[in-house]
Amino acid sequence: MASLPRIFVPGPISPGALSIDGEAAKRLTSVLRLRAGDALTIFCGDGREYEATFEGAAGKRVAVTVGPVVRQEPPAPLTLELHCGLVRANRFDTVIEKATEAGADVIVPLISEHSVRGEKPSASRFERWERIAIEAAEQSGRLYVPVLGQPASFEAAVRAAGSVAFVCEPGGMPWPGASRLLPERGRLVLLVGPEGGFSRQEVEVARAAGAVVAAI
Repeated sequence: MASLPRIFVPGPISPGALSIDGEAAKRLTSVLRLRAGDALTIFCGDGREYEATFEGAAGKRVAVTVGPVVRQEPPAPLTLELHCGLVRANRFDTVIEKATEAGADVIVPLISEHSVRGEKPSASRFERWERIAIEAAEQSGRLYVPVLGQPASFEAAVRAAGSVAFVCEPGGMPWPGASRLLPERGRLVLLVGPEGGFSRQEVEVARAAGAVVAAI
């Protein structure tokens, strides 16, 4: 049996009539081509998923009838933040997609010594990344959509995170030992470098800030 279409709808959802516009409406009509009476599921990133029925389209808006909650889960006790070194735009698209599928709660482009130069994300690029994160959440079954943060420098990110930062570096602590330092609750900040990795100076800054430098 084919799975039902699954759509992210921004804003609160509750049982009853719901009018949808924007990117979600476009996907329902132009991509999924739903017809009146078709079933789907919708979620808004608050940990709940609802069954719904497509009622029809009028202009750029569509109408659905929202049914009961069919799936629900609380937020995880540990919030995972991925700070990833900026690489070429099309490759960072893949970072967003795979990090969302893997369960990252926050994704931040990281500016480091070896990251891409002269290619700061534009407003349109951020919009694209948001769409990629939403679509990845829809396809992977996630009930939460990750937050995309503004670019941060390596030094600022690692100093702000302190002991909850794990810096991925080939010469770092072997993973069996580093894994025992992972927090079970609260916040975990994972910093991953670009193709060239982190510089020796950045690694020393991380250690001075109390971060765990691990060979992940």
